[in-house]
Amino acid sequence: MIHDLLLACRSHNPEQLGIKAFNETTVIDQFIHPCEREIFMDIIKIIKVYQEVEQFTNSSGRKSDTPDELPGINGSLHRLHGYYMLNLAKGIEIALEDYYAEIDRLEKYCLGNERNSLSYVYNALYAMFPLLVFMRNLITEIRVLKLRGCVLLHNLHQQCEHGDIQLEKAIKIIMKPVKNAFFSSLAHWLLFGVIDDVHSEFFIKFNPTDAVDGGSFSKSATCTLLSAEKTPEDYIWQYEVNMSQLPGFLSIVLAEKVLFVGQTVLVFKMGRNVKVKNKTNPLAAKLAELDSDDIYELWSGRESEFFKMVVDLSNEDTINVFRLEKVINDIKNYVSGRLSEIAVNEVDLERQMGLIKDFFLLGRGEFYLEFCSQMVGTMETYREERFKNVTRSFELAATITGISDDLEKFSLICQRSTAEPDDNSDFNFLQGLSLKYEYEWPLNLLFSPTTIERYNNIFRFLLIIRTYQYEIQRVWAKQTWRAKVAKDAPSNNKIITLRNYLMFFLNNMQYYIQVDVLENQFGILMNVIKSKSDFEVIQRAHTVFLANVLSHCFLLNESENQLNVTGSQNRNPIYGTLLKLLGICEKFTHMTQTKDPSDDLEDEVDQLNESFGVQIASLIQLLVDVKSASCLGPLSQLLLRLDFNCWFSASHNTSA
Repeated sequence: MIHDLLLACRSHNPEQLGIKAFNETTVIDQFIHPCEREIFMDIIKIIKVYQEVEQFTNSSGRKSDTPDELPGINGSLHRLHGYYMLNLAKGIEIALEDYYAEIDRLEKYCLGNERNSLSYVYNALYAMFPLLVFMRNLITEIRVLKLRGCVLLHNLHQQCEHGDIQLEKAIKIIMKPVKNAFFSSLAHWLLFGVIDDVHSEFFIKFNPTDAVDGGSFSKSATCTLLSAEKTPEDYIWQYEVNMSQLPGFLSIVLAEKVLFVGQTVLVFKMGRNVKVKNKTNPLAAKLAELDSDDIYELWSGRESEFFKMVVDLSNEDTINVFRLEKVINDIKNYVSGRLSEIAVNEVDLERQMGLIKDFFLLGRGEFYLEFCSQMVGTMETYREERFKNVTRSFELAATITGISDDLEKFSLICQRSTAEPDDNSDFNFLQGLSLKYEYEWPLNLLFSPTTIERYNNIFRFLLIIRTYQYEIQRVWAKQTWRAKVAKDAPSNNKIITLRNYLMFFLNNMQYYIQVDVLENQFGILMNVIKSKSDFEVIQRAHTVFLANVLSHCFLLNESENQLNVTGSQNRNPIYGTLLKLLGICEKFTHMTQTKDPSDDLEDEVDQLNESFGVQIASLIQLLVDVKSASCLGPLSQLLLRLDFNCWFSASHNTSA
């Protein structure tokens, strides 16, 4: 009888047939003494707890591609799956070895003694009861909270500091396989830029932008590159921190460092692939992607040293948060230093940033003056005949100014929008222009697609101002030319006056952006680059540079930390007022340079003059309201120049 009970103690039958055989028959009444029945039922309770734990390990421990359905507390089904759940089941099985050893000891004891006491068996099993209850509660918590992945590891880490020595030892045993899985994924990402995480359990995930179902998943970087039709550079920016799986013992700053190291490794792995991507042999391209020699330049043979550091972390009983942070910082500092050395010394980052300033930020004034001349046309060219071939104008301007060699990495892209109702709008046309920059390896980490798009936002805004500035200068030239040709024709003073107002506004806006904002912020960035800091410092300084420029140019919606799209509705009142003023400039150039001017031209000029006064007064008032903000310090200079001698504020009763 006692031996049958011991067999039920380690029965792997999910239907619990051993316990049912005792409960559904009269065996308890016939063979168990009344004073031992309560002890017997307590043993049955211990067996039930064990079988709940064993059922979880059997279900979660099976290697299956489909998630398993496990019965919950009240009969509900819980779907538990994943690599971390599999390792949790392994850890629980290892922790149950003491329980199995005790059952084996009891079996040998009972077989070697004729007289056996049920109380002796109960006392031996009850010593293991707290461990079984702890495991059952742990499984219940995982089911209720639906823990998985790195969050599951964080939960186990929190329970390591237990007051009971037996349970503390057990939780460390349970956590070890899960911890090994975590550090294995961490080592593969840090050293090889590879993530094999089909269940999105790691805190770094691959989030493809062209996913059909919109879901996010993670996979091996090598497999991703082999199956991709896009350029490999696009994929390093599709890796991101998976906030839902970020464990509590890792800060977001540390997670960003881990992401940075893995992306850097991917950049080095892509170095060879970029060189052969235009070759016709696809097999050679794939072999180049799989070649590991290209990351030797990054590690210089130290990958085994860093791998041992991660393995040492994994071999500890618990997760040493301070050592983990130190190891990640050491690897990050080494990678950042190597990347900075290559970027600054070999790629000449200073020159690359100079080219960015010259073309994205309109630093080459003579080139863009010639570009506007080629794009807009001669003085005799009417508005309807402009913008025939803007890309050709771009190339001609480079040839005329002699900067074709510097411009070889830049190309102008024109995307004419069909959604705009007014196809003849200069503003909408200029909004379709963007620059494409072919950066040198390994600057992939500095010029992400988002960064290039932000540069294009600044480029379009500056180009719109420069184009209207050029066109309004042509208004003066054309009016002067007409006055000389037709001496008897009286000059239109209203047109000249409004032209002077608009030119004053555009000149001050251009000076503010180019001198007060760009020159100042760009100088700060170049000082960081010249100091040969590590690449993370350069990357951070570049991000701050872009953010400050966008903010000072009113292209950043601070309330939502999003970019304002030029020409669309936004919540930045200063930027919205600037758009209205630029719209007045466009209307003015249109009515003064069209083939068939309107008969009521003077009335239209008066209306524009009145609208300009209202909008410029609104702009000055907005600048007055925000000039005290520390982050918008240069606005004081703009306000001082724009409202010189309080001309506009006095005319429209604006309190400065």
